[in-house]
Amino acid sequence: MEYLLLYSDGADPQPYDPAQDDIGDWVTDLIDRGISEYGERLRPGQDATTVRVRDGRVLVTEGPFTEAREWVGGFDIIECADLDEAIRVASRHPAARFGTAEVRPFGASADGARVVPPGFPERPAKGRRYLMLVCVDPDAPDGDPTDPDAWVTEMDARGVRLFGQVLQPPSDATRVRTRDGRVLVGDGPFSEAKEWIAGLDLIEVGGFEEAVEVAAAHPMARGGLIVLNPVWSFDPQEDHVARADREAPLRDTRTEPSVETVR
Repeated sequence: MEYLLLYSDGADPQPYDPAQDDIGDWVTDLIDRGISEYGERLRPGQDATTVRVRDGRVLVTEGPFTEAREWVGGFDIIECADLDEAIRVASRHPAARFGTAEVRPFGASADGARVVPPGFPERPAKGRRYLMLVCVDPDAPDGDPTDPDAWVTEMDARGVRLFGQVLQPPSDATRVRTRDGRVLVGDGPFSEAKEWIAGLDLIEVGGFEEAVEVAAAHPMARGGLIVLNPVWSFDPQEDHVARADREAPLRDTRTEPSVETVR
């Protein structure tokens, strides 16, 4: 069964110590065991962009729909025998020690194919990649009843959509934290926001404006919201102390274009 792992600071973030970051060992173990499909780090919350369509107008705001400290800092897609194995995998990720790892099972695909196409991790990027989170907003007006299949077909034909899939509801989410060597498991998603993640797509575009256009075209933008999260590539095997020092000046600065550029 395939699972999505989402990483956030959560409600009780612990001080991040790059010297204790063993993500390289974690990644190597998953690859050796053949259960890793794909994963990426994401830019901090200030670089997220939320897209809604209301009354025919595209509304673009900087940041995620919830507090940045509760937002997604990275993700992995894994294939495990069951939820217990997925929890064990999540508990060994450094994010579970410093924050919270959320385990979400995927919904079944129509054709039974894996979420991530074979060979995809070795495919070089040809443009700007975003993790596009498709979110439900209970307070939104009645949404567009259009099935997203037409959007998927169009974006696949354009080469924009690299892969994607719906998730099982947040009631099936599991929170995983590791504190003082103990694995703490709880039910539900890490964020208490009323909005919730219903699915995801990884897209590859020419730039920010095209990413917003792609997000606004999704039917859920009219009855929910879309959050664009730029991928923040890094080498899991590098010296994380040096990496953290190098990246520190950019962590509190939005590097994505201003939303004014797309209005």
